[in-house]
Amino acid sequence: MIKRMVRWHVLPPTCVPNSYIVNIYDEGDCIPPHIDHHDFLRPFCTISFLTECNILFGSNLMIVGPREFAGPVSIPLHIRSVFILKGNGADVAKHCVPAVPAKRISITLRRMDESNILYGYSPDPELQGLQLMVLTPSCKTPLQQNQIVTKEPSSHAIAAPPCVALKPSGGSSFVIRENDFLPMGVGNASQQRGHKKNGFRN
Repeated sequence: MIKRMVRWHVLPPTCVPNSYIVNIYDEGDCIPPHIDHHDFLRPFCTISFLTECNILFGSNLMIVGPREFAGPVSIPLHIRSVFILKGNGADVAKHCVPAVPAKRISITLRRMDESNILYGYSPDPELQGLQLMVLTPSCKTPLQQNQIVTKEPSSHAIAAPPCVALKPSGGSSFVIRENDFLPMGVGNASQQRGHKKNGFRN
């Protein structure tokens, strides 16, 4: 996921994540209002699975009941969407997730500031030197093709594009199509290996 997001211009190559949190929600679970610690660089992102829910933003988020909050901006987190936080959306406004309607999983990818990395940390060699893809003129960029613009100008959510023609800087172009990505948990290992032969390979 990290490779694709950097290559598709979703995350900048200067902020490749080196840490992650997996949140597993049961029905009714929530995340209270907070601002992510500044030991983590901006931007960072959250990927959502299983159930859609809303994320709320505001300088003053109110508690209106057990695990229920109210705020001036509410943005839907669609299933398999990537939500990017940066600027005022990450540094000034608090955000929270009210009680979710059903089981949900989210993965938050962040980059720890170099001065705070744990002793002995070794970066993943596969995530070193990632390059942005240069799109061919025949296809729009992922952001242009499928972007959800929100009231918060420094935050946005995007979904994987149904068809993107990409060209590495110095390589030949190739096409990624929507059916090149198996749904979560679908197919056995042999089916997935066969699928990779005909689709996108990291």
